[in-house]
Amino acid sequence: MERKVCEMRVFTAELKRLLKTRSILILMLAALLLAPVLAYFPASFASWTYKDDSGQEIRAEGKAALKLEAKNQGQFQGAITEEILAAALTRYMDFAAGYEGGLPDGIYDERVTAGDYYEKVANVDGLLSRVNEAWADPDTGLAPRLHNLTAEQVKGFYPQCRQHLKDLLFLEGGANARTENAVREAFILYDQVKMPFTYKPGLTSDAIEYVGIYVFLLVLICTFILVPVFSSDSQTQADQILKCTRDGKKCLAVSRILAGILLTGILYLVCMTLFLLLLNASFDFKGLDTSLQLLISVSVFLPLTAGQMELLIAGAGFVSLMATAAFTLFLSGQMKTVASASITAFVFLLLPVIVYMILSGNTGNWIRCLLPSGGVGLMNSFTYASMDTGFAYIGNTAIWLPYLMMGAAAVDSFLFTALSGVNWCRREK
Repeated sequence: MERKVCEMRVFTAELKRLLKTRSILILMLAALLLAPVLAYFPASFASWTYKDDSGQEIRAEGKAALKLEAKNQGQFQGAITEEILAAALTRYMDFAAGYEGGLPDGIYDERVTAGDYYEKVANVDGLLSRVNEAWADPDTGLAPRLHNLTAEQVKGFYPQCRQHLKDLLFLEGGANARTENAVREAFILYDQVKMPFTYKPGLTSDAIEYVGIYVFLLVLICTFILVPVFSSDSQTQADQILKCTRDGKKCLAVSRILAGILLTGILYLVCMTLFLLLLNASFDFKGLDTSLQLLISVSVFLPLTAGQMELLIAGAGFVSLMATAAFTLFLSGQMKTVASASITAFVFLLLPVIVYMILSGNTGNWIRCLLPSGGVGLMNSFTYASMDTGFAYIGNTAIWLPYLMMGAAAVDSFLFTALSGVNWCRREK
């Protein structure tokens, strides 16, 4: 009992030491302040143009634009059946017929004014774009233009979504056994997608992307919070004295690791909860039930809504944080100065982004996904991988990249947590 009390005192002391460090307090404050700042932007990007009583075009932005969009959506929301898609196509064709020669360039025809577009076809444009996407050429991946859509294509939309996903995977991977296995893995999830898709005006694809951006920034901030946990004492050589005390090795190492992980874990959960609440509040909590297949792409094979996707990204971000935190603590225990630990940790945090840019193909996928921070970043992150069709391969076995990212992060979390404590205790100088 006395031993446990002593260990708790050491843990409490280490937690207080972190919370009293000025640089850590500044970083924690920055993480909190970023939540309302980033949550503001997605809704502010919304815009809507309408005509006033005098016929003059007025541009609305932000929440005002979102309200106008919801008001104008009419029947084209809720469960998007093939009948609704047929009505959407009819609405667009009637709109195009009002122009001499039709609209071969679609809504980008110079004769189409912003006011007319938003008033007459903005509420069906997104839905028809998904029909376009589903009927993309299997050999080139190019989608037909809106004026080329037919009633038969609209009626066969949902079966074609499945065919399009298969065609897309073969287009990207070629006709071989590996791609066949990738198709099989993709349809394990895609078969669970609820059809007909659901659309509710509100939340935009930008909001989903900003969740991923905030995950990256939180992991970045937490990395710098953890850098001095061991390296600050190595820099002053105070660790050589501490290791000579009764609780200066194993007990101190475990306490520092637990204090660092607990602090960053709680900070992440608090900040992410605040961010998601503010983000969805900016959209009045509307659009959360929209199918990812309508919001992002019909080839997304996750059977989730937009709101569920936010939670998935946040959860995956937490797993990636634990892996990155454990690796940062490992580096902190190996480096002699805070500066060298900071630089090394920052490089490894960005390494998946660098690998994504310079090394493509199966080898690049394996390297970046196996890194502790493989699930965070920019275009290489879990956010984009979970809405894409990328696979890594061992022979002919296909592994979806998000599975690989999260599996590697889970292993890294335990592996580097153990190594950070063991190696610091064994390190003599």
